[in-house]
This record gives sequence, C-alpha cells and structure tokens, in this order.
Amino acid sequence: MMQIFNQIATQTLVADTTTFAADTTAATSLGVADTLSGPTFVGVEELFGSGVRMSQGVAGEHIGSFLLTDNGVVGALLLALFVFYLFVVVTYGGYLGHMWKIIVGDNLGIRVADELSYLYMRAVRRGVAVGVVAWSLVAIKWLEIGTHHPFAEVDNLWLVPLAIVAALAIGLIQRLLTVGICNLTRRRDVAEGLNILADTTMAFAAFVATPAVLLFVANVGSSTIWMGWIATAVASLALITFCIKSLIFFSEQKISILLWFLYLCTAILIPIGTVATLVARNCAV
Repeated sequence: MMQIFNQIATQTLVADTTTFAADTTAATSLGVADTLSGPTFVGVEELFGSGVRMSQGVAGEHIGSFLLTDNGVVGALLLALFVFYLFVVVTYGGYLGHMWKIIVGDNLGIRVADELSYLYMRAVRRGVAVGVVAWSLVAIKWLEIGTHHPFAEVDNLWLVPLAIVAALAIGLIQRLLTVGICNLTRRRDVAEGLNILADTTMAFAAFVATPAVLLFVANVGSSTIWMGWIATAVASLALITFCIKSLIFFSEQKISILLWFLYLCTAILIPIGTVATLVARNCAV
C-alpha cells in the first residue's frame, strides 16, 4: 500500500515539474524577462499601440532639464551674469542703502533726482541690466517647465536672446508711454522722477533676487521650483511697491489720480500683465 502511494506521489511531482518548466519556457518565448535582470517591455507597442511610451524615473525628477541647462549659450550667459553680478555687488553694494531709502522713504520724485550722484545712477543702471537678463531667464525657465511650451519650434540658441530683446523692447515702450502721458501735465520732470523710481526699484529687486534666479535656472529637479517662486515673489513685490510709490509720487506732485491710473494701466500693467499671462497659461507645475 505504501509503495503504491509513493509511486503516485512521485508521478505527480514529476508532472508538476514538467508543467512548471513548460510554463517558464512559454513565458520566456513571450518576452517576459527574469525579475533579476531588470524590467523590459517587449511587446508593449504591439499590445497598446505605437504611440505608447513607458515612463521612467520619478515624476518631477527631471524638471527643467530639457532646454536651458543643455544650452551652451545659456550656460555662458549664466556664467557672465554671475561674474557681472559679483562685480556690481562688490563695486556698488554700498548704494543699496540709498536705493532702499528711495523705495521706502518719503523723499521721492524730483527732490531725489536733484540729489542723486553720477555713481549712484551708474549703480542703478548696472542693477537694471542685471535685472533684465535675470527676469528674462526666469520667464523662459517657467515656460520650459510648463506643459504647453509656446516656443517649442524656436531654436534653443535664439530663444533666450530673443527674450532679452523682448524685455528691452517692453522697457523702451514703457519709457515712451511714460514720457507721453507725463507730457499731458506739461512737466517733463515728472517722467524723469517716475523713471528714476522705476529703475531704482528694479535694480534693488535684481540685487536681492539674482542668487535665486541663478539657482533656479542652473539646477534641475523639483526642488529648484522653490527658487523660482522666490524670484517670482521678489519681482511681484517690487511691482506692487512701485505701483504704491508711484501713487504717492503723483499725489506729492499734485497730479490727478485719474492720470496716475491711466499711466499705471497703459505703461505698467498692460505690458507686464501680458507677459505674466503668457507665462502663467503655459506653465503648470
């Protein structure tokens, strides 16, 4: 009786082993790889269609690594911006206190314009130059991160230089609009005071935010998004501050608030709002 039982058990074990070997051979022929050799996806396109691509890596791991960081022109521009920023900080850093006094103090407008030195204005102009390049890079970086890149067909070598030229064009248009609107008051010095206030605010914001801008543009990965938010927050705070100080400036000069509202909408909000809307609509983080 025991011999019969052992014989049946042995035949069952042999059958199971044969079945397992056959299943393993069939699975291997279908393209299923051993788990120890790493995952492969042979036959996926045939099963789900040619448009299917397997996702690799963790979501957000390669954020910002497709355009700017692989561009030699942008790399050289970042290095030049870093060196120039250090030069400006070392040479004109002592004027940051004067800029802060103009931005938050009560001594605004034409009275300040009469007291400003040549070296102070040179420091402001250098800060504005840093700001133009920095904010252009920030805008392009946000568009790179976005899911719907509106300039995907533009050559990478020309994208950032075109953004800088566009920023300069917007600044020129704003100055022309400022002069044109202030001519309605028959006082050309009002436009000069507004331009000094705008340049000072932008230069101070550039001094503060450029380190965050450099980290935002040069780094990759989801953690770099925080640097982008810091740079964007500084720019937004500078814009809000200028709007408030320009209102105080118009009040000091006894100019109608309606004319200030016209200036604010025409020369400030519409150009900057157009760019901000373009970036926001095409950026999804």
